[in-house]
Amino acid sequence: MATPDTSVDRGWKVLLFNDEVTPLDVVIFGLQRAAGLSVEVAEMVTLEAHRDGEAVVKRGLTEEDAQVICGGLRKWTRIDGVCPGVRCEAQPDDP
Repeated sequence: MATPDTSVDRGWKVLLFNDEVTPLDVVIFGLQRAAGLSVEVAEMVTLEAHRDGEAVVKRGLTEEDAQVICGGLRKWTRIDGVCPGVRCEAQPDDP
C-alpha cells in the first residue's frame, strides 16, 4: 500500500539584491510591474534591499512563478547603456 506524501511544500521566494547601478525609482517600477506590488510595498522592499543588501520580494510561490518574477524584474529594470537589470534569485522558502 502506497504511503501518502505528507511532506510540506515550503514554496519558493524571490530575493532582490542591492546594486549600486540601478536607480531606486527604476527598481520600484520593476517591482510593481513584475511582482504586482503596490507602490508602498515596492518602496519598502527596495529600501530594505538598499539598506540590508537583500530583501524578500514575495514568498509562497511555485518555482515557476518565482522564476517568472525574477525574469520580469530583470526585464523591467534594464536600461540599455545605464544598468543591466537588477540581480534577483528564486529560492526555496525557509521552513
